[in-house]
Amino acid sequence: MTSKQNQGVQMPAHSKVSIHSSESARRDPLAKSIGYFSQNQLVKIDAALIDEIRDMALETRENVRLSLHNGPDAAFHEMIIFQHRDKYYRPKKHVGKAKSFHMIEGEMAVFAFDETGNVLDACKLGGNSGFLYRVEANVFHTDIPLTDYVIHHESTLGPFLGEDDRVYGPWSPDGTSKEDYLAYRDQLVASLP
Repeated sequence: MTSKQNQGVQMPAHSKVSIHSSESARRDPLAKSIGYFSQNQLVKIDAALIDEIRDMALETRENVRLSLHNGPDAAFHEMIIFQHRDKYYRPKKHVGKAKSFHMIEGEMAVFAFDETGNVLDACKLGGNSGFLYRVEANVFHTDIPLTDYVIHHESTLGPFLGEDDRVYGPWSPDGTSKEDYLAYRDQLVASLP
């Protein structure tokens, strides 16, 4: 069919994804937070999908992630991630995998560290501060929401290897004490340029 023949014909929305539709997204039963995998080969992110993610995260008080790929074994991973400010995001590095953060909503800080925990770089994303940040493989980093929540697009290589996918900064709080990690987070945020 040519484009002239398509005029007036309603084409199916093969790229439409909803976290409420088992045909277009399936729940990840192994995720630490609420997670979904897209089941579509074509994926369009629109305001309605962002609203679904935001509404679920605000209602449950949990972080919510929609992976645009269909499973952990995919070679390339893209995710839309909602993060609450009151959670701890421990500094980590991914061996052999770079990562990029692209802001959609809110403001977030990203910190990069050397092997001993010294801050190499720090930046704000969102608002008028910038909208994309890339961290090379084998670089310790953390992302910290500065607003009550953030929604961002994250890209990295697959496959996902679970606990073998990351190395935590041994100099950072391990997350067992909320007081320790909040103090560490607040110290990092206070150092932002």
